[in-house]
Amino acid sequence: MSDSLEEKFGAWELFEQLWEKEAELDYESILRDAPYHDRLKLSRDTKDSAKAQSLRTKGNQLLKVKRYVAALKCYNESIAFSEKGSEERAIAYANRSFICYELHRYEECLRNVRLARESNYPEHLASKLVKREEDAKKALQNAANKGSEKSTNGASSDTSDDSKLCDSELKLSYDAYETVPQVAQCLELSESEQFGRYVATNRNLEAGDVVIIEQPFSRLLRDIYRHVRCDFCHRESIFTLLPCENCTVAMYCSGSCASQAARQYHRYECPIIRDMWRIFTKLPVMSLRTVTTAISAFEYDLQEMWEHLQVLEKAKVNAFTMDWTSASAKDIYDTVHVLETNERTRDRKDRMVRVFYTTIIYRLLEERCPELGELCAMNDNVRELLNELILRHLQTGPVNMHSLHYMEYQPEQRVYEMENHVSACFPILSMLNHSCAPNVTRITLRDGRCAVLVTRPIAKGGQLYDNYGMHHCLMSRKERKTELLKQYRFICECEACVNNYPQYFELPAIDSSRYGMIDTQSLHAELVLHQKDKAAELLPKLRRYLNDIGDQYPRSETCSCQELFLRAFQILHMPTSESAEYYKYCNP
Repeated sequence: MSDSLEEKFGAWELFEQLWEKEAELDYESILRDAPYHDRLKLSRDTKDSAKAQSLRTKGNQLLKVKRYVAALKCYNESIAFSEKGSEERAIAYANRSFICYELHRYEECLRNVRLARESNYPEHLASKLVKREEDAKKALQNAANKGSEKSTNGASSDTSDDSKLCDSELKLSYDAYETVPQVAQCLELSESEQFGRYVATNRNLEAGDVVIIEQPFSRLLRDIYRHVRCDFCHRESIFTLLPCENCTVAMYCSGSCASQAARQYHRYECPIIRDMWRIFTKLPVMSLRTVTTAISAFEYDLQEMWEHLQVLEKAKVNAFTMDWTSASAKDIYDTVHVLETNERTRDRKDRMVRVFYTTIIYRLLEERCPELGELCAMNDNVRELLNELILRHLQTGPVNMHSLHYMEYQPEQRVYEMENHVSACFPILSMLNHSCAPNVTRITLRDGRCAVLVTRPIAKGGQLYDNYGMHHCLMSRKERKTELLKQYRFICECEACVNNYPQYFELPAIDSSRYGMIDTQSLHAELVLHQKDKAAELLPKLRRYLNDIGDQYPRSETCSCQELFLRAFQILHMPTSESAEYYKYCNP
C-alpha cells in the first residue's frame, strides 16, 4: 500500500498551510483555539430527508434511461440518508424492487417489497407494490417449473461444473504448522541485519505452490463501494443493502453484519466516519479501523489495554511461533501492534503530518463519542493510549497493509478486470519483503482470506519475495528505487535492481529449441473470457511450463506465463462480481 499522504484532501491542505507558516507547530493548541471545524468543513452526520429525496430523484432519472446500476447506487444512498420508517425510505425500497424485477432478480424484488411495507409505504401507491409482488412470485414459480423440467429430462444446470470449480476450497500445498495452521511448515521466519525479519523456505518450492492462507486482523471497504457492498462482510449486495440507523455511510447485507460491525469497529467510528472519508485518503481511515478493531479486541476496556501494552515485550512477539489455535483477539493484536513503523527513517515533515492527523482523529473521537470523551477526560492513561495507537497505526498502516481484489465485469469491453475494493491488515503477510522481481504473489479468496502463491521456483533456503507495486516489467530501475525510497523508506537492492533487469518490452526470449514455445496471445484470448472450465484446463499446463522455464528469468516467456498462470488462478479462486448477469438487461 502506498505510504503517500499527499492527495489533496482537506486535512492535507490545512497541514500544508500551517507548515508553510511555522516549522514547529503545537497542533493540539491550533485545533483547540482555531476554528478548525470551519476550515475542514466538519459537521455531525445526520439523516437528511431533503438529501434522500434529491438522491431518489436522481435515481429516477437514471432509471428512465435504463442505467439501472447507477440508479441503484442513488437509491441506496437515498436509503442511507433517510429516516427509519419514513416515506422517503419506503419509496426508495419500492424503486429498488422495480429494478430488481427488471433485472430478473425476483427474490431480491420480493425482499424490497417487504422492506418498503415495513417502512410505511404510502397507501395510495400500494397497488403498484401488490402487482409487482404478484408478478415476481409468478416469475419465480415459472423458473422453478423450468428447472424441474430440465431435471426430469436429465439436463444438468449450465453452471454446475463452474460451481464445483468455484466452490473447491483452496488449501496449502504442504502440511501446516500445528500451531500456525495458516502457514506451511516449509516456511520459517528469520532475521538478519540486511533484511530485518524475512520469510524463507526450508525445501524447494515450485510455481503453483500455496504456502500461506491468512485471515486479516482488520479490513476496510473503500468508500466508493459503500452503496454496492456490505460494510462488514464486503459481499456484493447492491440490491438489498440496509442502512446504519445512526450515520449515512455504512450499509449492510443483513442485521447480523450490522451487529457484528457495531461490536468490532462501528461503535466508535459511526459518528465520525463521514468526515473521515471526506477529509482523508483511505490510509488514515484504515489506521482508524485498525485502532477501533484493536480496542474491541480488549472488549473496550481501554485501561486494561493500556496496562497490557505497557508491559508488552515487543521483541518477543512472533507471529510464526505464537499458538494461533488458542490465541485470543488480544494476542492477535500484539502481532499487529509490533509491525514496523519506519519511524526512525521518516523526515520531520513526514512525522509532523502524522502527528497532525493523529490530533484531528483524536479530537473527532473525543468530541463525537461521549463514551470516549468521558474516559479521556477522567483518565490520562486512556488519552495517552488513544493518541499513541492512532499515531502508531498511521505509521504501520501504509507500509504493512495490503489490498484485497475482486474481478469486475467491464460491460463496454465485455471483459473482467481486477479491482481493489478492500484494504486489510495481515500480520503474517507483512513479514514478506519486497522484490522488483517477486517470486510469490497474493491472491484474494472469496471468503476474504489472502493466499500466497509461488510464481516461480524457489530453491531451498531461498527467501520469499512479495511485490509492493514496483515491478521491473513495468518501471525502470530509477523509477522503482525512487518510489520505494519515498513510500517505504528503503533503498532497494533486490536482484532486479542489482542486475538492472529490463522492462517487459525489452526482455530477451528463451531458447525455444530447448524449452518449446507457448502461444501467449492465444491463451490470453481464451482466459479473458473468464470461463472457469477453460481456466481449470489451462492451469496445470501453465504450471508445468512455468516450472520448466522458471530458472530462465527474466525472459519474456517466463513473465508472460506468470501473468497467464495468475489469471487462470484468479478466475478459479478470486471473488467475481455478478454484474455480468444483470448488465445484459440494462445500459452501463
